[in-house]
Amino acid sequence: MSSRLSRRSFLKTSGVAVGGLALGGALAGTGMGKTPTTQQCDENGCGYPVKPRSTQRYSYPHRLRKFTPDMQPDLADDEMRITFLGTGNPPGRLAQQLMSIFVEVGPWVPDPGGGFGKATDSFVFDCGSGCFVNSGAVGITYSRMDKVFLTHLHGDHMSDLTLLYCFGPVCDRKWPLYVWGPKNSGVESPEGSGKYYDDGLNVFCENFRKAMRWHTEGQSYLPTAYLDYDVPTQQDWHTPVPLKPVGDDAANDSYAIVPIELDWTKTGLDRRDNPDYSNIAYENNGVRITHFPVIHYRKGAVGYKLEWNGLSMIYTGDTRPSTVTIQQAHNGGKGVDVFIHEMCLALEVAVMKSLGLPFPDHSAPGFDQAVENLGAIVESAHTPQGAFGYLLSQIAPRPQLTVPVHFTLADDTVECAYNSVRNHFPGGSYPEFGKDIVWPADLMVLKVKKGGKPPRIEQFMGEVSDYTYGPAQNVYAPLADPKYPDPTAQLDRTNLIEPGPDTYCENGY
Repeated sequence: MSSRLSRRSFLKTSGVAVGGLALGGALAGTGMGKTPTTQQCDENGCGYPVKPRSTQRYSYPHRLRKFTPDMQPDLADDEMRITFLGTGNPPGRLAQQLMSIFVEVGPWVPDPGGGFGKATDSFVFDCGSGCFVNSGAVGITYSRMDKVFLTHLHGDHMSDLTLLYCFGPVCDRKWPLYVWGPKNSGVESPEGSGKYYDDGLNVFCENFRKAMRWHTEGQSYLPTAYLDYDVPTQQDWHTPVPLKPVGDDAANDSYAIVPIELDWTKTGLDRRDNPDYSNIAYENNGVRITHFPVIHYRKGAVGYKLEWNGLSMIYTGDTRPSTVTIQQAHNGGKGVDVFIHEMCLALEVAVMKSLGLPFPDHSAPGFDQAVENLGAIVESAHTPQGAFGYLLSQIAPRPQLTVPVHFTLADDTVECAYNSVRNHFPGGSYPEFGKDIVWPADLMVLKVKKGGKPPRIEQFMGEVSDYTYGPAQNVYAPLADPKYPDPTAQLDRTNLIEPGPDTYCENGY
């Protein structure tokens, strides 16, 4: 850990108010003292400019134990493993791909076909651009990523669905891709127009399937269906709708895409804000996944809660701070073990970074206009760091580990954000950085294990090669005959140069 991120440094500066963010409000239900009732919204509360090196690195992950691809089968029977495949926000950067979280529950199951094996059950939450570069590097194959839970249909949360859908069948996913997501928003577009777009998951998947037709036909000279695959039913998985592919694909084919549309209006809470499980999205293998509404750009975004074996996780996707999120994290008084929630930079810090300035310079051309524009975006869509601190202060019991995501990582931005959070906890040491709260980098791994109260959460950092060829796959047989029996059946071979003694070797050498 760098000196900028040391716990001593954090606590020393934690009394500084961060620009543009709100303090105050009683910490209801936390058992802590009241915060100041007067808002302290200082400009440049994090003391920019800072040491230049702190803006170009994130030191914390280097302290963690390493997680390598060969450790994938190291999944205990009572373990929930969370791998961060993407933690950033648009436009993305080399250090952070866009949002995606992979969750597995034990035990590890060997592959009867002699392949790599997989967890008892596994789930993808969002699949933003670049996340499948990371999944391949850390050793996660496509057959382990057949259930995708989308929080909303923004490009940075679903763009790599194209790779998962199109290339899963030529690798080792030989059955359908199942996708969960919200139903229509019901928003009049705009108000008074009488126009309503069909913007729910079903129509998205229908059009997505049509858009991928050239790709799927072109690769259908390969077998795309595992004959022994047991096609699940609505009753098997307790889904809110029947499991029916869009288009004309067979129910066991890997080019079938199956939308499970969710009623985003259901909070999953009774009148006392306890879980009532009227909003189950999936239930199987002891795993229960429920959904709840969040506040992001347009009606219809959702968050998810996963419960299994006495362990629990919440992932909100993108959202403004919400009372429903607090109630879901309360979880009927049980709390949650891992609370994953978006966080964005303070307005001035974000604009300073985007304009390449060393400090929030309101005299710089365009600075104030950029702050105003970003403020409008945040008002519609996001949770700035100080608001995140307030949100966390309202959750009781506190999460075992709080994980802010969708955040632009660097030593300086993390320290600044941590200060904002700490301002809502004026007494005691909570939340302690690295123990109670951690900003994850891509390929960080959390192993959440039973065996005590609270459960043990171990943090690892993926150690991968930039040149990893691909993950070890599983083997499935028997497979159905392909749609096209000849790899060249769809080609115009008029101008094709064939292999032969005067051209090139058929075996590729």
